[in-house]
Amino acid sequence: MVRIFFLLFISLLISCGVSESEEENSNFPGTNNDFPSYVDSNNLRIFARQGVSEIFLKNVGLAYGEMMKENSKIDPTLKSNYLSTTKDKYVYQRVGIDGMANNSNFNPGTPPSPYGDNATDYIWQMSSGGEDQIGEVIEHLLHTATAVVLYLSHSQWDYNTSSSELRLAMQEAIDKNIYDISMYDNLKGEDVYEQIITQEYAYWLILAEWNFFEIAGKKENGISGNEEFKIGTSTEIESQLPLGHKLYMDYIEKIFSIPDENTIKALFP
Repeated sequence: MVRIFFLLFISLLISCGVSESEEENSNFPGTNNDFPSYVDSNNLRIFARQGVSEIFLKNVGLAYGEMMKENSKIDPTLKSNYLSTTKDKYVYQRVGIDGMANNSNFNPGTPPSPYGDNATDYIWQMSSGGEDQIGEVIEHLLHTATAVVLYLSHSQWDYNTSSSELRLAMQEAIDKNIYDISMYDNLKGEDVYEQIITQEYAYWLILAEWNFFEIAGKKENGISGNEEFKIGTSTEIESQLPLGHKLYMDYIEKIFSIPDENTIKALFP
């Protein structure tokens, strides 16, 4: 039920868009009353609401930096395109305090100009770290990476096009009863439905390819994955989901690095 609540909240964030930004606070350039602080990491601006700790905000930026490290498999052209899209389209990430969205008067906030619509959901700072906090951070950074930046920069990541590589790979997982989208049935007919089911698929796919299900607290007893996405290792993805594995190899592996587990654990102890 908690996950469904937040998905409904996310759909509200996506569907409502944002209005023109408030005038920037002259004492803190680049911020406003809704988002009084931020950090930048690899062209991604990460805005924080009031109450988010400085160290947590910094560590979210460092976690994204782990994902953006260089390695021998990176394609310089693809990565450069990803970084330039992030910058030129003013993509951003929001961070808030866990539970603040439960307030009936909660306003998702308006970022300062020139930032506008190019964001997905919030990362929530929890009262304690560990697996749940790691999962929270990694999931929503990947949502921003796939459902915003890759969507804006590659037609094959268009979640509204049924013939895109993303949609075909997701359908493969659905048809093989590996990805269960039934929990999203209440969103059918809404404009955000395709975005949500594809961004969740991409998150599970990448998490499995990184062998990160356990560190992110997403592995259920008795299986490598969980009820929603049943396999959770790179070996299983390669053998059971060839379209998904190709999508990962053609884009994700050439742009991102697998974060170091010990570093991530140290950032969110």
